[in-house]
Amino acid sequence: MNRQTLMTITKGVIIVLILLAVVFALRTPAADLNVIPNEIKGDYHDASGLPYFSEMDSYYNLRLTEDYIDHGYVGDKIVDGKEVDMHRYAPDGNNISYELGIVYVTSFFYDMANQYLGDYSVREIAFWTGAIIASLAVIPAFIFSRRLTNDYGAIVATLIIVLAPNYFAHTFPGFFDTDMFYYIFSLLFIFFFVESIRAKNIILKVIFALISIISIGLFSISWTGYIFYVGLMGIFSIVYLIACYFFNIGDDDVQEYSNKFQWFIHQKDLVSIILIGVIGFIGLALFQGVGGVTGIFGRVMGLLSLQSASTVVGGFPNVLISVAEMQMPAMLGEGMISAFLANTNGVVNGIGGITILFTGLIVLYLLISRAFKLRNVKVKSDDLTYKKPHKSKRLSSAKKLDDKRKFKLSLNDLNDFGSVDEMINTKRLTVLYASLFLVWTLITILAVSRGSRFITTLVLPFALMTGIFVGYATDYIKNKLDSDKWLMFLVFLTGFLTAIPLTQINNTYGILLFLVIVVVGAIAIYAIKSNSASTKVPFKKYVVVVALVLALVSPSICGAYITSENVIPGTSDPMWNSMEWINEHTSNDTVITSWWDFGYLFEIAADRQVTFDGGSQTGSRAFWLGQAMTTDNLELSAGIFRMLDTSGERAVDALINYTGDTGKTTKILIDILPMTKQNAQKTLIDKYDLSTDQAKEIVGYTHPSKPRPVIFVASSDMLQKAGWWSYFGAWDFKNQSSENYNYYVPTEQVKVESGSSGKLSLIVDGGMTVNAVITRGTGNNTTSAYTEAVYTHNGSQIYVNKTVYNPLNISNLIVVEDGYLMKNESVGNVKDANYTLFLMGEKNKYTPILISNKLANSMFTKLYLLGGAGQDIFTNVHTEEGVMLWQVNFNNTVAGK
Repeated sequence: MNRQTLMTITKGVIIVLILLAVVFALRTPAADLNVIPNEIKGDYHDASGLPYFSEMDSYYNLRLTEDYIDHGYVGDKIVDGKEVDMHRYAPDGNNISYELGIVYVTSFFYDMANQYLGDYSVREIAFWTGAIIASLAVIPAFIFSRRLTNDYGAIVATLIIVLAPNYFAHTFPGFFDTDMFYYIFSLLFIFFFVESIRAKNIILKVIFALISIISIGLFSISWTGYIFYVGLMGIFSIVYLIACYFFNIGDDDVQEYSNKFQWFIHQKDLVSIILIGVIGFIGLALFQGVGGVTGIFGRVMGLLSLQSASTVVGGFPNVLISVAEMQMPAMLGEGMISAFLANTNGVVNGIGGITILFTGLIVLYLLISRAFKLRNVKVKSDDLTYKKPHKSKRLSSAKKLDDKRKFKLSLNDLNDFGSVDEMINTKRLTVLYASLFLVWTLITILAVSRGSRFITTLVLPFALMTGIFVGYATDYIKNKLDSDKWLMFLVFLTGFLTAIPLTQINNTYGILLFLVIVVVGAIAIYAIKSNSASTKVPFKKYVVVVALVLALVSPSICGAYITSENVIPGTSDPMWNSMEWINEHTSNDTVITSWWDFGYLFEIAADRQVTFDGGSQTGSRAFWLGQAMTTDNLELSAGIFRMLDTSGERAVDALINYTGDTGKTTKILIDILPMTKQNAQKTLIDKYDLSTDQAKEIVGYTHPSKPRPVIFVASSDMLQKAGWWSYFGAWDFKNQSSENYNYYVPTEQVKVESGSSGKLSLIVDGGMTVNAVITRGTGNNTTSAYTEAVYTHNGSQIYVNKTVYNPLNISNLIVVEDGYLMKNESVGNVKDANYTLFLMGEKNKYTPILISNKLANSMFTKLYLLGGAGQDIFTNVHTEEGVMLWQVNFNNTVAGK
């Protein structure tokens, strides 16, 4: 290895190390919780001083990791050789079928940290693991992109990938989920897959194929979505082989064979694909079993159907339609400059902004058009022999090695080749990458249409194509662009594109950066003279290239900074302390029931089983929990908890088996759950025509003799989520549809002194603001309130056809002052009034909450807003700020008595 080659390799290593430092540094502020005021920041740290995790899946991964480190396997016990988790899905728990790569890696970090660095808890290690692993994605990203382009392009592609908004938002400190592995293994898999095809030596083909399959094998034990990439590369293989046949990609002449098919089956590209397929089948079978490999196609289709398009599963509403990542994403965020920003607000924003979209599409077009131009290219007879270039244009050995190992869009004429081998190789590589990026782009666009979670997949092809664009643009600027006017235009354009994202952090910084780029560019172009006879590239062109790089990476860098600076943990002391209270004051067989969002946290903090959580959401449980919170019948709510948490869904399954009708089954259960066991059995026989044995079986599930203790958790976050839990709870099985009912909660309070009035906005939407107007007299019980709709821009009342317009008119008013219910009355005959205004006042400060009338008398409203007054089925056993724990008293229900 000569000195120049060593320098080339050393330069690449240094660039990677710098990029690693940059992307990790951008993630670290997430641990400081800078957006939270210092006076309340302590509420978001646990007892050890570590911030709470940012989302709930992290707590599931943490619990499994703690299990593994504690007793050598995940879950609570092993039954028939299977690991069983008894914290989930009351009453039976579930067999663990989960990708445990995150557990193994974190356990390794834990061992290393405690052996060499000091004394660390599993939680501390887990808190930082995501940021560390995600930052390591720099390595495969740089290697892959450097294979396609130059250093500038590789830097751009790497930063776009590793700082991709949807990826970054799941891989900062305190976000402990499997997303951390996403780019590492997917890039390694595809890179070595392609290298196996490119390699000319059979030994290298096998080696690269093995590395590729090992990468996807490791991916398969780290993230469920690995099958997406297996399917992607399977489709690419088919398309590439078709393209090879169409474009005559081969090492010899078609005319040497009896027909084109005979020629095709003797070409090395077909052999390469078959070789990878065989090694892949064997390798994945070792990781996933033969059944796991043979079922990949169906699983890919299942992954792409996830679910936003499907609203019903087995007759019950599909709970996944309420998951944000399953929603169809917008193309762009709101606002004039949104297109130039990188964030999670839209598809274009998610790949790094509109410049990344355009540069990627330009390269895709160039690749495809170049492939068609190369299809019939002829090699001149006098070009069949390699001609040594002039001495001044000869490349160093390191440069030759670099050019040989990378694929780039050549600026040379398509007919200008040194040899037949060079033409054949260029043609093969062009078709190879045109096929790869075409398939990659189209498949990921299809995936994104199934939910915003797939935006992460779209980043990779566009980032790599942007890297190729930078390589092309760099060559063009250095070798072809000599006009100072055009160079200055590029400086202005790139300065503008670089500054816009920075203005979202600080306007002054953005303007100053623009001025610096323009001034430096102007000085380099007009003030610094270069020797035109010199073979070196003028300094001004390097300035333009650097400005281009900054323009393309600025959205991703600024977006990452904003994300990291605005992290708020997914929970705080009140919720965690409430769970610790449950752990200390309830029996071990107690079940915690609530909406699924906080289920994982309940499991680890309270060390109790839950009704359902983020990984066990089902349409059935979503319906029953939604029904329990939406209904005004507390007997029914208690009956639902008694049934689900003691016998699970056995009653549902048995009744569906008898009736063959999900809707009828739920109607029957809603009818009998509030009844005594005897009356329920009699009703099943007399009203619903079940046999005596069938009725006895059902009531054994709905009215168990020893129901498990249940704690219902009501929290402030459930007010904002009411639109979903009411949607599932009010499901119409006949029409297979439902409606959302909501609480409208302001973000602040309003101070209203005695004898005065005040207002607070409840909704701002489409130029309209709906205010709660609060008035107070000077005597006792003189507080009143109503809603008004006004134009947002000027505050004037809205009229339609000379009539006051208000879409949120109230028909009822509830006033609670200093803990006492002062009013609960009808407002009067108000047209189209479908809401109740709940007004809570304390020491002259008021919080108005607008409630859909469908929820005004709901179980959740009665417990959380009205404090459970006038009933004895639910007892408030513990309260923290925004969190109330309610014990279900089954003995006080009709069924219990």
